[in-house]
Amino acid sequence: MHKLLNAFYLKYVRPADPGFFITKYAAKAAMSCLVSFFAALLIGLKGESFFWCMAGAVCTVLFRTGSTLKRRKIYALILLALIAVLVPVAAMVGQHDYLSLGFIFILSFACFFISSAGVSASTIGHGCLLVSLLSLFSPAGAVQGIIRSISLLFGGLISYVTNFYLWPFDPEKILFSSAKLAIEDMGFLLEGVCLRIKNPNVSEEQLAFLSKEAINSVKRYRTFMESFNIDPLKGSGASGGPGLFYFALIRMFESIVGLSNHIHFADNQPELNQIRDDFYEAAAEISHEFDKFSKIERKQAVYHATDFDEINDKISQLQIFLLNMGGYKQGDEVQDKFLEVWAAIYELKTVVNEFREMTHLAKAKFKLRKE
Repeated sequence: MHKLLNAFYLKYVRPADPGFFITKYAAKAAMSCLVSFFAALLIGLKGESFFWCMAGAVCTVLFRTGSTLKRRKIYALILLALIAVLVPVAAMVGQHDYLSLGFIFILSFACFFISSAGVSASTIGHGCLLVSLLSLFSPAGAVQGIIRSISLLFGGLISYVTNFYLWPFDPEKILFSSAKLAIEDMGFLLEGVCLRIKNPNVSEEQLAFLSKEAINSVKRYRTFMESFNIDPLKGSGASGGPGLFYFALIRMFESIVGLSNHIHFADNQPELNQIRDDFYEAAAEISHEFDKFSKIERKQAVYHATDFDEINDKISQLQIFLLNMGGYKQGDEVQDKFLEVWAAIYELKTVVNEFREMTHLAKAKFKLRKE
């Protein structure tokens, strides 16, 4: 039975939702709405007041945004404050046809204009637009509009407390788990590339399978960001941003693929056995570092500090050894072999540098500490 469940998980669950991250995310949202539902029943809300209470609860969890738990709390309060003001205004404006058209135009323009400020602003804008339209198309007087606002705030705040305090959901925790899984899969790919260096029997199909798993893990990391309303493309070297680590994962995967394209240099070349063995040793060492990083526990947030200078020194020694062989001074065929080995060493150095950059960004983003 265990083997059957494990096979089902690996084939159907892991590709879409490893660790049931999104399932837990959805469950917490549903639970927040249920708490608001029972709270509304407890105080005796009925009819329209009950509807607006649930609208506030659903709006709070449906339009969650922000790359950290702290930001999500702030953005949720901003959203509640805005819709609490817009709902009574929309209810009163809805009693007049021309004012309704003007209100819709202004609100729609503002909503789509503010989207240029990023995913968080866009999410809040769409939340305000949706709830305001609900109120606009059921016009009411000022008193009724204020009652709607109070009911909405009641449901929204109950949902807010449940979602952010009683059962908090930290997107960085889930993104870190997803990032570790991506790094683990890339480590498997790098390990396969290392084996191919010494064992020509490792097929291209096997490496292609590992490559597919790795890129799917990187795509899943982006999917999770989008699920949490976090912009995966927001980030730069100067200003930072949640997208920086995603870009680092992409570059690291590309560097491993680049390395895999240059690992055939020692096939049927006995004179390159020594440099092949040294190359394998250096590549295997960085592969072990991938494995160590993927095993970091989020609670302790402690990582093993890699000695990148030592690894780069070994790679530099490989370059010196290759230069001393003098292949670049000989005929075209030998020069081609020299360039192929040089390209492989260069790609290995790129993998090391990208891994170093990734660990640096992970330390800042996920607040990791050295051992």
